[in-house]
This record gives sequence, structure tokens and C-alpha cells, in this order.
Amino acid sequence: MLNQYLIQLMLSKGIGEVALKKIINVVPEREWQTLCESPHLLGNIINCRGNTIESVLLNKDRAGQLYLKMQKNSIAMILESDKSYPPQLKDALGSKCPPVLFAKGNIELLSTIAVGFCGSRKVSEKGLSITSQCAMQLVQKNISVVSGYAAIENGGNTIFVLAEGILNFSYKKQVKAHLTTQNHVFISQFYPDAQWSVGNAMKRNSIIIGLSKAMILVESGKSGGTFSAGEETLKLSLPLFVIDYEKPEVSAEANPYFISRGGVPIRGKSQTPNL
Repeated sequence: MLNQYLIQLMLSKGIGEVALKKIINVVPEREWQTLCESPHLLGNIINCRGNTIESVLLNKDRAGQLYLKMQKNSIAMILESDKSYPPQLKDALGSKCPPVLFAKGNIELLSTIAVGFCGSRKVSEKGLSITSQCAMQLVQKNISVVSGYAAIENGGNTIFVLAEGILNFSYKKQVKAHLTTQNHVFISQFYPDAQWSVGNAMKRNSIIIGLSKAMILVESGKSGGTFSAGEETLKLSLPLFVIDYEKPEVSAEANPYFISRGGVPIRGKSQTPNL
């Protein structure tokens, strides 16, 4: 489903995820246009001020332009109430799961068994090598990978979870050659032309974790996005597997910490991980 009026509401100031959920659950889809044309009616549904009403009206043209771009790029909107919304995301996050997901690609992958990866953006060469080997083993078991290029390069399926709007994403040229209509899906919880930000990157960790049956922590420093992802995985009682380095590099200095907190160490002979 693609609805420009829901996009218009989503873009507007004062309408966050909680308010958007309430609108979706309370107001029938056929009446979303009425809310956009007469936004003062929003006061009957959510707490809003004059600037929210003004913002809804101002976002009409922008929403229309984004709607056309999304149509052109075959982007879908998946509502929390839709059958295609990933059930494991609801189970993991409960009321905190995003009300809308924007998706491009094979949406059926969102319901497959998947394992997520998290790791430092300054990952070591050893970390990259082990990640590739882990992905290869998962591919052999027909398990999808959440947010990682390694599975695609090894003939597997990948769910790419974006930290920006789905219209602003660009992927590496070497990856494009491996993409087929069936082996990937891009998803984003943010409005379609949202810019990448550290805050968004931290927020999307919940989606990566929620789509995964387990998480593999490659390398984590003592702070930042990967550290937060490891902490959140443990908090949600999801299995966390941690690469256990004999001599951790700076980019993996928090790996021993996560093992001490209950993370399962990944070890193997001759640097080959045993999953």
C-alpha cells in the first residue's frame, strides 16, 4: 500500500510515531485525506497545536512529490496492521515497533529466519574476514542476514536496514552486480527523504535486532552504535554471539565485556568461526 496522505501526516511537525500509530488505528484509511485537508480535525484524535495543523497543510506538495518518486521506484509502505509486516518485529519490540516501514525489494524476506550483524565502522581486516566466513556459513543454512553485504556476495539473502530515508540510500557499485529481484530488500522506518544521522543509526539498531533470531557482534568499542546494539540485544534476551579475539584490537575492546555479560563466544580453529 502506498498512501500520500499518510506520508503527509508523517512529515508534519508534532506527529511522531505514537501519534501516527493512533491515527492509523483509529481513523479509517479513506478518511486520511480529510485529515490532511482539514487538519484541525486531528485535535479530536491526538494532542496537537497550531503549528502541527500548519505543518500538515505546508507538507501537501512535498508529500505529493515523494509519493510520485516512491511509485517510480517501486517502494511500498507496510503498516503495522498489514499481514506483510514482519511478525518477529512485533514480538521483539511490542508497542515500540515502528508504525510504518518503507520497503523496496523482496518483502517476503522480512518473514524469513534471519541473523543480524553489528560491528564497528572501523572494523579490522581480521573482523571483515571473520564476518565474511560467518555469512558464508549462514548462507549455506539458507538463513538471511540482516544489514550486511557479505551474504549477498556469497549468494545469500540480505535485509538492508537503513539509517536514512529509502529515497536517499545508495549502495556500493560492487554490490549492485550481485543484486537480484529475490535476494534482497531495503527497509526504512524514516520518512522517505530523511537524511542519515547518528541518531537514526542508533534508532535503526532496534529494527536490526527485532528482525533477527540472533545477533553476531563482530567488533565493538566501549561506546557508540555497536555497543548500544549489543546492550539492547542482551536486554531483549536475544542470543548474542561475540567474536572472541585472542588479542582484541581497539575496535573490539568491548568484545570481552559482552562475553562476560552472557554473550556466546565464537571461536574456531585457524581463525575460522564455528557457528
